[in-house]
Amino acid sequence: MTQQAAIVSTCPLCAHDLTFRFSTDEIPFFGEIMLVSASCGCGFKYADTISLHEREAARYEMEFDSDDFTTRVIRSSSGTVQIPELGVTIEPGSASEAYISNVEGVLCRVEEVIQTATKWSSDDPSKFELGNRLLERIDAVRRGEGTMTLVIDDPFGNSAIISPRARRRALSANEAHQLRTGIITVDVSE
Repeated sequence: MTQQAAIVSTCPLCAHDLTFRFSTDEIPFFGEIMLVSASCGCGFKYADTISLHEREAARYEMEFDSDDFTTRVIRSSSGTVQIPELGVTIEPGSASEAYISNVEGVLCRVEEVIQTATKWSSDDPSKFELGNRLLERIDAVRRGEGTMTLVIDDPFGNSAIISPRARRRALSANEAHQLRTGIITVDVSE
């Protein structure tokens, strides 16, 4: 049964009234979810999908090559994504959004950030060169000339790499506690 609600807040960009709309739904794999959305006439938009179930904290890890680009990736708003070979760690923040993509989609997101950072550091030869080396490494994997590793850690267990080749392991309580969640959490067990 879908439930809906709304609250009025203040737009973080223009300070006008902003209505956040909430609804719940049931989605395969995620279970019950809450959809949150808001938009303002000034152009501010926010949308997120929040799982209302907490699972066992987990790490998914998979070495991939270009043959694995269509492998499904589910990253909840509390998931930390890493590609160690690129030195990339993407931690959730307060505006972190969940997404369902594939390995290539995750790699494209990372590539766009590296391209932007490389352009911004064109006046620093060492940073510019590093950015170009990382972009070349991505291109090599895309051409089928190498592998990389995709790691997703999620303290709430709502992220996943859907492949028989992906390794899943439970995170210890200490490992899960060290991760950023991107959302405000209240631990009622303490």
